[in-house]
Amino acid sequence: MNDQIQSDSSPETQRQKLLVSLITQHQRRIFAYIYALVHNRHDAEDLLQETNEVICEKFNEFEEGTDFVAWACQIAYWRVRYWRQRHARAKVVFDDDLLSQVAQTLSTMRKELDTRHEALAICLEKLHPRDRELIMARYEPDGSVREAAYRTGRSLEAAYKALSRLRKLLLDCVTHQLAKEL
Repeated sequence: MNDQIQSDSSPETQRQKLLVSLITQHQRRIFAYIYALVHNRHDAEDLLQETNEVICEKFNEFEEGTDFVAWACQIAYWRVRYWRQRHARAKVVFDDDLLSQVAQTLSTMRKELDTRHEALAICLEKLHPRDRELIMARYEPDGSVREAAYRTGRSLEAAYKALSRLRKLLLDCVTHQLAKEL
């Protein structure tokens, strides 16, 4: 029993836990980066899996305390370039300069988007739980107004009106939150 406890706290085990935590925490951001480069959900999902494999293989090279997302996106960038070489026969292929510019722009925008996401999270918390449920149900993957209305006990017309009002409310709140940070 004592050996089991000691082995669970070994540096290697702690490193593996860190890897799982970082990948889990940042999976959506890495996927969004890849998707912006390839514009095809299926290809982006495949590339995300390839990227995750490389991240696991090379995690010993990652320096704890540095920007994991930037490091992971750099790996994703090279996976996308390799993928592009394999699929060069496609009808529309962007050249490497354009791909590099898009990747650089995404990297620059990431900080701004992170700030906006944080502001949105604060604003969502301020909503009444029923309104928050409506928004979350509508904007979850494959969500619809009809499903959101059903889940919150609203008519379809009432859901459309509430969503319109809530979008404006959230926009104003996010704008106010961002202005406070300046």
